[in-house]
Parts: sequence; structure tokens; C-alpha cells
Amino acid sequence: MSTETPKAKILFPKTGQTGEVDIDDTLVDATFRFDLPIQYRCERAVCATCLTEVIEGWENLSTPTERERQTLTTIKAQPKWRLACQCQVLGDVKLDYIPITDERRRAGPSRENL
Repeated sequence: MSTETPKAKILFPKTGQTGEVDIDDTLVDATFRFDLPIQYRCERAVCATCLTEVIEGWENLSTPTERERQTLTTIKAQPKWRLACQCQVLGDVKLDYIPITDERRRAGPSRENL
């Protein structure tokens, strides 16, 4: 008797790219498998290279860890931003990767709501 692993869909509306991942995979795991548009480096919530905006499905990502919250506070991230290396996918999500050169990184308000 074979049991199929539950799946979740990741969609990047701006690029049209999608991927279907196992529940509990991180967004970086998905990037590696499906060549999705998220760059990453440290995978430890330190460098913020993998900064991503959650357009839809915030409730379908794992709760931010203390380390992720600290990094997001340090970079003055907006409330809907997450670090892809720390997010486990629990259901369908729509995302937008925020490259290091993106203007949005320069003026984000602090994260009071995490």
C-alpha cells in the first residue's frame, strides 16, 4: 500500500513560474528542484539573500523562527516578507522574490506584527 506525500503549489505570478512541492519542504528546497526565481546563499537566516514577499498564502507557511524574526527586523523588512530558507511550505502560496538590488529593500518599515 503506497501513500502519496501531500503536495503544495508555489506560484510566482510575476514570472508565471510554478512548482509543486512536498508539504514541509522549504522554499529553498523548491527553488533547487524547480529552478524557481529565488536566490539563496547561507540557508541559516543570516544573509537575507532569499528575501521573498508573500502575496497570498501567509497561513500556508511555517511560523517565523526567532532567528528569522531577528534578521527581518535588522533589515527593516515589511510585514509580508519572509526568508525562503526558513519557510516550510504547508499549503499553496503565491510569492515574489525580492532581489538584493530591488528598491523595496531600501525602505521597508520595521516588523511590528511578527
